[in-house]
Amino acid sequence: MSILKLIQMTDLHLGPTADYQCRGFNTLDSFKAVLAAFESNSNGEEILVLTGDLASDAQPGAYQQLNKILIQNKKRAIWLPGNHDRLSLMQEYLSDYPYLPVYEHEHWAVLMIDSSVPGQAGGKISNQQFTQLEEQLEQLKDKYLLVAMHHSPVSLNSQWLDEHRISNHQKLHSLLVANGNVKAVITGHIHQQHETDWQGIKVYSTPSTCFQFAENSDQFALTDKKPAYRWLDLQPDGHIETGINRVDYPSK
Repeated sequence: MSILKLIQMTDLHLGPTADYQCRGFNTLDSFKAVLAAFESNSNGEEILVLTGDLASDAQPGAYQQLNKILIQNKKRAIWLPGNHDRLSLMQEYLSDYPYLPVYEHEHWAVLMIDSSVPGQAGGKISNQQFTQLEEQLEQLKDKYLLVAMHHSPVSLNSQWLDEHRISNHQKLHSLLVANGNVKAVITGHIHQQHETDWQGIKVYSTPSTCFQFAENSDQFALTDKKPAYRWLDLQPDGHIETGINRVDYPSK
């Protein structure tokens, strides 16, 4: 029985060119540094899970650069959009990585949920996504489930970020907890590490591959914490082992 090994990277905020900077970071260089740090510990079995805001503003060039890097590094990857992305452009320019709503493994399935709302920073699960999710949960009754999305469904004790919380989180929780096989949710968006129990479901949020948001802050603020990625080992018995690895990349 095999372990499903995942590496979550999120909020890359890549730009249209290699020299693009966002909030003092060359986001392409910082992503490459995080990728290199992961590769130094990799055994080649891992699948990258990219949980949104892969571009800083849905630039085709950002997705083209990402596609090229993933191909050059021979990576297997699945992805979903964030509020700074546009799904149609991702599908067009991440040409070697088709959008997969479900990734199935021997004992596990990873459900990739689009929580983005066009023109809004906050998250919401659309009626179409709920219908799709209900069908997936029914079809995958024989597997343990990990749900991936961009926005957080839980409160973070941070006023401005809590305004971005998935607005229909209660409906989402009711659906997921009723299934019984949903073991955890992973998210991006909040640019910080956060782990909590969401009334019976673990929620793991992961720092960005570039700049980080200050924790427990009521207004927008940055911190000097380093970029990171999250590793997840999904065990055959439904247990999850996970943690984050910080990467020594300079802030400027």
